[in-house]
Amino acid sequence: MKNLIFESLELLSLTEKTARRVEFHPRLTVITGKNRVGKSSLIKSIYWTLGAEPAVVHPRWKGVNVKSLLTFTVDGARYQALRNKNTVAIFDAQGELLLATSAFTSELGPFMAKLLDFGLVLSNRKGEPETPPPAYAFLPFYVDQDGGWQSPLTSFANLGQYTRFRPSLVYFHSGIRPNEYYALTAMKKRLEIEKAAFEQDRTIVVKARDKLKLQPEFSGLELSVEEHEKAINDLLVRLRSLFGSRQVRAVELADILDQRASLDQQISMVQASANELADDAAWAAEQGDEIMCPTCGVVHANDFRNRFAILADREECFEFLNEAQQKRRQLADKVTKLQITIRETDATIGEMQRILEEKRGALTLEDVIEARGRAAAYGVFEEQISELDNEIGGKAGEISDTEDEIAKLEDPARRDLIENYYASLMGAYMRNLNIKEADNDAVMKIAGKIVETGSEQPRLLLAYVLALADTIQKYTTAFTAPLVIDSPVQQEQDMSNAPAIIRQVISKRPNGGQTIVGTISLYDNEPEDAKIIIFTDDRSVLRSSEYDAVHRKMTPLLSSM
Repeated sequence: MKNLIFESLELLSLTEKTARRVEFHPRLTVITGKNRVGKSSLIKSIYWTLGAEPAVVHPRWKGVNVKSLLTFTVDGARYQALRNKNTVAIFDAQGELLLATSAFTSELGPFMAKLLDFGLVLSNRKGEPETPPPAYAFLPFYVDQDGGWQSPLTSFANLGQYTRFRPSLVYFHSGIRPNEYYALTAMKKRLEIEKAAFEQDRTIVVKARDKLKLQPEFSGLELSVEEHEKAINDLLVRLRSLFGSRQVRAVELADILDQRASLDQQISMVQASANELADDAAWAAEQGDEIMCPTCGVVHANDFRNRFAILADREECFEFLNEAQQKRRQLADKVTKLQITIRETDATIGEMQRILEEKRGALTLEDVIEARGRAAAYGVFEEQISELDNEIGGKAGEISDTEDEIAKLEDPARRDLIENYYASLMGAYMRNLNIKEADNDAVMKIAGKIVETGSEQPRLLLAYVLALADTIQKYTTAFTAPLVIDSPVQQEQDMSNAPAIIRQVISKRPNGGQTIVGTISLYDNEPEDAKIIIFTDDRSVLRSSEYDAVHRKMTPLLSSM
């Protein structure tokens, strides 16, 4: 089991020239303050930095284009995640770039899965097994203020990527089904796809054999000279079409390579400009209130406005470099795909030319059939069918062996142990939160339905979130993550339930773990071994006073994305 801990979060807005740094307590951090002070915007940014989109983000927060830097550890090894718009970059403790991508499913998901030992595999809409994006790794550990208090495991956006994923996700995270179970499940799915491909090939071969009506005892199939010439002409027509298609792809490839070369030149020029502006800014900071132009002799004011203009120009350079790097990665992907297409086309052209040379030679298909007979042709088909039958049988055997291994991991005793532990926690939390009307048969199942009405619904969901998180902390075979809960007091709770909610959220977790909670009030609760952060400024979670420090730290990382 790996342990993910958040150390700090830094937010930066170049648009407003504001920033904020928050350090998290290793056990409990409470972010409190009245409405509209930015608690939720900061809390939503935590897992957003790691590529998990909150269910709802305020338009104003989107408008200031906040960049976020999350410092975290995995089993004590320190990393930093930097998010700028739709790009996430991961750095190691020495600031070396490990990954920069906007492809959350195909690149960021597998990277985080390896880092956290997150082995869950889900079938996509095409039926293919794949590692899901980060939202599915962090879903049990986050409750969003706007989208997470009606039903469990709904706090992130874009969760329609997979159908009926919630039971698999709960069984994985809780440890009922370990990492190995999903690795074997993915292997089984791949074997089934390969077996289906061989079966499809067999069907095609059988249809071709039957269409020609080939039988071993038949000896008189004759092909006319006209049919033979038509086959050659058809090959020539297709060959010309392939050559034309290859030429189009080659022109397209050349154009993209030209674009990439031009973009590389622009990146080099802008990077040089950014470096020059940095030198100008440093030099101007060392001068007095006035600077004389060495060329014309005109005296210019060296005030804050003019020095700030230099920095603004440099920020524009960084914005361009970030967008240019994203475009360059897209161009590189296009180049790779076109090169693969051209190579495949070349292989097809070569094969067709070989066939055409044989057909143009002295040996004709009529000669082959006359010399070897229909029995030989039939034998060729039978040999192919036999080979495919062997492949299909081999895959079936591998599937059966994999199913046996999967069955061994379906341990009823372990499942009962984990579900009973979860149920005991759920019962205790329901009593502590004064929940009396719930369907116990449903809520006591770890993957059951958490449905209630009125003010009991958010309390029931909170009990489930805490019970599931504590179960994960004790039994998971993958990783644990900080439990981030935003605004747990929902739907006009009375003055007996509201303090009980906060008391339960800030109490020590049975199996340890880090908790970050945002709330308007502590309702007279006094957390122990915790850090309390109070936001007071209306709509001003970011501060101009923190801009310079955060900007200095984040700038070199932004420039290397």
